[in-house]
Amino acid sequence: MIVRRFLIPLGLLAGAAALVLSCRDATPVGVDARTSVLLAGRHAQPPAGDDRDDDGDEIEDGDSLVSCRPLPYDSVTRTIGPEGGELEVGRNWLVIPQGALRDPVSITAVAPSDTVAMVRFRPEGLRFLSTALLVLTYDNCRIPRPATPRIALVTDSYRVIEFLTSEAASPSDHRLPKGHQEGHRRVVGELHHFSNYAVAW
Repeated sequence: MIVRRFLIPLGLLAGAAALVLSCRDATPVGVDARTSVLLAGRHAQPPAGDDRDDDGDEIEDGDSLVSCRPLPYDSVTRTIGPEGGELEVGRNWLVIPQGALRDPVSITAVAPSDTVAMVRFRPEGLRFLSTALLVLTYDNCRIPRPATPRIALVTDSYRVIEFLTSEAASPSDHRLPKGHQEGHRRVVGELHHFSNYAVAW
């Protein structure tokens, strides 16, 4: 009888101990490691002064915005008409060819201080009659190797909608403005209408 009374509390104690041990955080099984990479593309910030490409990750493909060290905010407004023109905001360029606009338009470009390399263009939805070029630089960003940077059209909440057609423009390309940041890491895309655009991979 005494032994039985002793065994009942002992069994309850052992059961409680097993329950506590089973509540520890377990390593998730089957979680796609790219999930954290995609989140890092929007929220992670590389250490100051460390903007080199990331050599440690091998990837097949992706649709993540690159992680960048924030640069100072910049905003530019300029009226451009049928004769075409150029607009520089931050380290980025918009090149509108002659005939791309039917009438003069007041264009605003904003390069926010953020952990992504992006530019917002207004008026929203403005369409060009012929293709414009968008040049985005990413010296302050880290891109996993062997990823190829490209320009993504993104929503206000940074969701990637689609990618611009990449343009293999050399520094001597006559379509690009003089002094368009030669020596800087940059990506060039064909622009057909205004929205938000960011460097992605």
